[in-house]
Amino acid sequence: MSLRTLAEADLGNILEDDDGFGWPITVTDPAGNSAELTGLANDIGALIDPDTGTAVVGRQASVALRVASLTAAGLGVPVGVADTTSKPWRVTTADVEGTTHEFAVSQAFHDRGAGIVTCLLEAYTP
Repeated sequence: MSLRTLAEADLGNILEDDDGFGWPITVTDPAGNSAELTGLANDIGALIDPDTGTAVVGRQASVALRVASLTAAGLGVPVGVADTTSKPWRVTTADVEGTTHEFAVSQAFHDRGAGIVTCLLEAYTP
């Protein structure tokens, strides 16, 4: 087994560990196909202004998902859709208090070498 193959298998153990940082995430493609996966989810309410170094109010949400799991669920790899008239890839997840949040994928960074896609999200109302 190559080191790269081993690293991708380890990625599954890290991202999809229900007893660790893995978190339930529902991914829906633009056609309406969806699957519940496990990955890493972040939703941060404060950012740092790069010019001043001061904390500012702002929301940055993201998820990291294993490409092999997306493929096994019959979904492709999410992409950001800049055209606001098109249906976006959507992500639904709950915070630690149990409140569900729905997001649209605004940007997606697909690392084909590691088998992971990291999606930057924006709030979405269907």
